[in-house]
Amino acid sequence: MDKEMSNKIRILSFYSIFMVVVCHAYNLTNLGIEIEKGAIYYIEYLFALELSNIFIPMFFFISGYLFFANHDFSVFTFKRKIRNRFKTLVIPYILWCGLWFLIVYLIQFIPVLSHFFEQPLHQMPTWKQAWLAFIDPINYTFWFIRELIFYVWVTPLIYLAIRYLKFYFLIFLGGLLFLEQPSLFYANNVYIFQFLGLFAFTCGAYTSISKTNIITNFKPYVYLLMIIVWSVLIFFNFYVRESYVETHWIAIICKRVTMFVGFATVWSMYDFLNRKFQFQNKPLYSYRFFIYAAHGVALTYFTKMYVNIIGENGLLLLFLFFVSPILATLACVGCAKILQKSTPKVYSLLTGSR
Repeated sequence: MDKEMSNKIRILSFYSIFMVVVCHAYNLTNLGIEIEKGAIYYIEYLFALELSNIFIPMFFFISGYLFFANHDFSVFTFKRKIRNRFKTLVIPYILWCGLWFLIVYLIQFIPVLSHFFEQPLHQMPTWKQAWLAFIDPINYTFWFIRELIFYVWVTPLIYLAIRYLKFYFLIFLGGLLFLEQPSLFYANNVYIFQFLGLFAFTCGAYTSISKTNIITNFKPYVYLLMIIVWSVLIFFNFYVRESYVETHWIAIICKRVTMFVGFATVWSMYDFLNRKFQFQNKPLYSYRFFIYAAHGVALTYFTKMYVNIIGENGLLLLFLFFVSPILATLACVGCAKILQKSTPKVYSLLTGSR
């Protein structure tokens, strides 16, 4: 992989993770502001959901692309890459999910904070505790890592499907995105082998295997047209979400189309802007996985606490919606630097040596 592509992946990954933090800063859940759906609701909804949801397929696409980059498709290389993903995915998954479960478990014994939780973990049966620790984790952002682990396990099958079915395999997976059932398996409120992630991961794999050039160089008007089309789809999506239930075929089609047009727009606009400003890799970007792993539970309960204190003060909630992701990101980076300096081996385990 050349330096230009490597920088693009690192930079887009960092800002994508920041947008995930923004998504989790949404603070209007179950408030009158959300029900009345005024200007503040639509502003938060735009940033927290419409703009942020494009980064789900982007993460999976990049993961699929990287797995098959510099791959000779031998059995040895598959074993080596899958074994390496055990270090970068499985071990961090177990450590972070277990850590956040333990933190929340202990916090629930603090009277001042216990009312923020619907049911104390210590009152649950052991099987449910294990389920919430590692299958449907309290550290909810790690559903992505859980899915990615499954996809990595079946990469040999994905490779064979791409090799023999070629682009038709992508068409088949793309068709699955428009089904009401979003995954191959469903157990106890957990969707496993989600079609969206599998499709995006396979698209990345296909791009890497076929050595397709994914650095765009369109005429300026094409980029402008992409932005306009995406903007129109976003605002049309607002109407669709208000008019149809989430499982209605119109809602499903509109959501998927908007998501992938948004993905293509952001992916392409990076190339357009990079030619003008020459983006450089920065040390800050190396903390992107730690930010992703550490922010979710802490930001969720921080949001619950300040909403409980300030109530339905719309402008203040909007201000905190934009400020709290920045504060959460800076706090995560600060913690990461302390860990990296004081206990480098622990930091390495937590981040999969990233």
